[in-house]
Amino acid sequence: MFLLIAASQDLCKKRIKVWVFAIFGAIALAADLYLWSRAGKGFLWQSHLWSCGVGMCLLLLGRICGGSIGEGDGAFFLVSGLMLEFWQNLTVFCMGVMLCGFYSLCLFVWSRIRTGRNAGKRTVPFLPFAVLPGVWVAVENGFLR
Repeated sequence: MFLLIAASQDLCKKRIKVWVFAIFGAIALAADLYLWSRAGKGFLWQSHLWSCGVGMCLLLLGRICGGSIGEGDGAFFLVSGLMLEFWQNLTVFCMGVMLCGFYSLCLFVWSRIRTGRNAGKRTVPFLPFAVLPGVWVAVENGFLR
C-alpha cells in the first residue's frame, strides 16, 4: 500500500505528501519494534539500519546535486528500509533505476526523432518505476500471499 500510494502521488503531482511517510513509517517502526522484542537476538535490525541507509544516501545525493534527486524518493527508501532488508530495498531501487533509465532513454530518443528537441532536462517521476520491482520483491518474500 505504501508503494502504491507514494507512486501514484509521485506520478500525478510529482510530490508525495508528508502524511504518507509519517503513517507508514510509524507502522513500519512499530512492527519492527514488535518483531525485535519477540525475536530477541534473531531479528536482523542491522539489515534494516543498512536498508534505511539507501534512503539516507539518496537524500544526501539529492542535497549534493541541488535537488536533482527528489527528497520524496530518498524519504520513500528511508521508510521502505524499515519494511525491507538491505538487499531487498537495494533490489527495488536498482531495478527501479534500470526501468526509469530505459524509459528515459526511449523518451529522449523519441523526442529527438519526433520533434528534434532535446528532452535532456525533462523530469520523470521515479517511484512509479519502483512499483513493479516492489511488487516482485513482496511476492518473492511472501508479503502478498
